[in-house]
Amino acid sequence: MTLKESINNLEIQIIKDKQQLLRLERELNKNQQLTIKILQQICQQMQMTQKTQYTKRLSIGEVLERYRIKNGIDSEETKRKCKTIAYYSNKAGLELKCEYTKFHRDVILLKIFNEISDRKDIKGDQKAKHARWIISFVKFAVFAYPDLYKTDVLVGLPSMKKTPKSAKCPHTPYTDEQLKSIFDPNKKFFYYNPEIFWGCMIALFTGARKNAAFTLQYKDIILKDGIWCINFIEDSPGIKQLKTEESERIVPIHSALLKMGFLEYINRKHKNNDQDFIFKKTCLTSKGNLNPHITRNFFIYLKDIGVKNPEYGRFDFHSFRKNANIMMEKCGILRPYIDKIIGWMSRGSEGERSYSNYSIKQVSEQLELLRYDCLKTEFKRWQKIMSKI
Repeated sequence: MTLKESINNLEIQIIKDKQQLLRLERELNKNQQLTIKILQQICQQMQMTQKTQYTKRLSIGEVLERYRIKNGIDSEETKRKCKTIAYYSNKAGLELKCEYTKFHRDVILLKIFNEISDRKDIKGDQKAKHARWIISFVKFAVFAYPDLYKTDVLVGLPSMKKTPKSAKCPHTPYTDEQLKSIFDPNKKFFYYNPEIFWGCMIALFTGARKNAAFTLQYKDIILKDGIWCINFIEDSPGIKQLKTEESERIVPIHSALLKMGFLEYINRKHKNNDQDFIFKKTCLTSKGNLNPHITRNFFIYLKDIGVKNPEYGRFDFHSFRKNANIMMEKCGILRPYIDKIIGWMSRGSEGERSYSNYSIKQVSEQLELLRYDCLKTEFKRWQKIMSKI
């Protein structure tokens, strides 16, 4: 065999060896991947086993204890919640030592909701509160142990909505005698609280809500078509809050307010900045934020004079809005004008609903029909008092 033939044979053998190595490498890779998959499956099985074991160890009482800690151990509200949850758990046939998985089931939760609904010893709002507590407990378990529990158990539960306060106990308009008592100058309340006095007057003659009446700025008192008006507008985020689109409106100032010196009062207080709030002392806190208790002193005053009594109705600042609506109707003001003055969606005929068709003069003429004859004497006396404040 020549040298050349030997070299060729050696090269052929090397190529065969390389091919064999590549085959071995591919088989090794396959074996490695198979090994990795097997290890992953073993880990998953171990995790599932651990989860199952952990879930079995977790009792209703243990979850409830962590729920109690999260909501505040010493809170009276938390104690009531935990006591209520334990009560309904017991009603569903589950003790606190039972596994939580037995509680976290749609069948059990539906049974609890039916129990809440069928109770005769608590009212509707209390039932809604209990339902919210049960839901919050279930959601907490999902939050605390996301790998163990899901929120799908809450799907399909009956709704137990809280009755709105306005529907449960609607605002009541003041009687003539109550109005005379509230605005009796001898009681001196408004003498020391002129800002609240003017807020009440604005509500009485425009039907303005509490926030709208007390968060007026100097720039909101405007002269339009030769008539002084109040521009109710939501242009101060975080402070001015109008309830609906209809609440944003321009309303002429009634002559009764002008006679009592409303404009003079504003001019005496007005410095240079039109952005300032007219009733700044009442509507803002010392930090310049909206005062959440704008009319607290007024509520205390109502209690002191015996008007704010739950036995006779729900009397508060919003009652002036009711009085304004009723009195405008009695005085013969047309319904479309009333709705737009007070800030409601018009309930008139299609042809009557366009407020743009009414000039400020027409609106003013309608508003001037409004009279509170029961307060004639009081208004005259306040005219003299307010000229000095």
